[in-house]
Amino acid sequence: MPKIITLLSWPARLFVVAAFVVCPCSLAAQELRPARPPACEAADDRVEVLFVGSYHMRNPGRDGFNLEADDVRTPRRQAEITALTEQLAAFRPTKVAVEKRWQDSTTLARYNAYRRGEHELNRDETEQIGFRLAKEMGHETIYPIDVVMTLNDEALGPLIAANPTFQEKMQGVEEFGSGMMRLMGEWLAKGTIGEMLYNMNRPEYIRLAHDPYVEYFVPIAEGDNYAGADMVATWYQRNLRIFANLTRITDSPDDRIFVIYGSGHVPPLHDLVVAHPGYCVVDPMPYLR
Repeated sequence: MPKIITLLSWPARLFVVAAFVVCPCSLAAQELRPARPPACEAADDRVEVLFVGSYHMRNPGRDGFNLEADDVRTPRRQAEITALTEQLAAFRPTKVAVEKRWQDSTTLARYNAYRRGEHELNRDETEQIGFRLAKEMGHETIYPIDVVMTLNDEALGPLIAANPTFQEKMQGVEEFGSGMMRLMGEWLAKGTIGEMLYNMNRPEYIRLAHDPYVEYFVPIAEGDNYAGADMVATWYQRNLRIFANLTRITDSPDDRIFVIYGSGHVPPLHDLVVAHPGYCVVDPMPYLR
């Protein structure tokens, strides 16, 4: 404990000391709280969260690697999404959260118009899956929880340009990303939308969506310049804020929240849900088979 205290400013030290003096039992109470499994259990008293990681159906081109996807508004794809929605409805969500800016008025207005039969769904997975499922469940509103942030990568380029080792790492990123796009393209071309999302949400592929941040970018550092870690920190900050918004839409322990998001967000958001004692995660695979 003395080593920790020496790293803190005096106001922070006073806060830490006060916390232990005022409530010396708090730490013991935390230690005595029984460990809970991350996955939801039968009759669980925690908020249940079901994440489904998706490709961007409209392909806005904002990611480092973008899948060339066909139009989901064709009769074939519409039938597949309808079938998928019926499977997802078995989760019985009380709220549907989507990757749109927090409380975005345009998204809310479009959902209300869709419920009235006055809005034709666009290609976005927010509408094709999120809107459909929310309407299927009779929900009066949709829940945009996204936070738009620019990754802090200004210092990354010069550092990579000056170091051949870092250039090799970026070549690894390029090969990894291109390979994943080819694989996902094959999934989409040969299968249904449901099969595509099933493959994308298999645990080994969900983790692959996150691994490059840690494997390739975090190690890009030189001296006191932690350009790679700083960029990844911005990515984590965005997901921390998204999770904060997830907690803001929770108003009952009986909530069952369905989240449709770009698959790269699922690993950090999943880990945050697992870390919170009031939430648990639901395996998406039974709903995507």
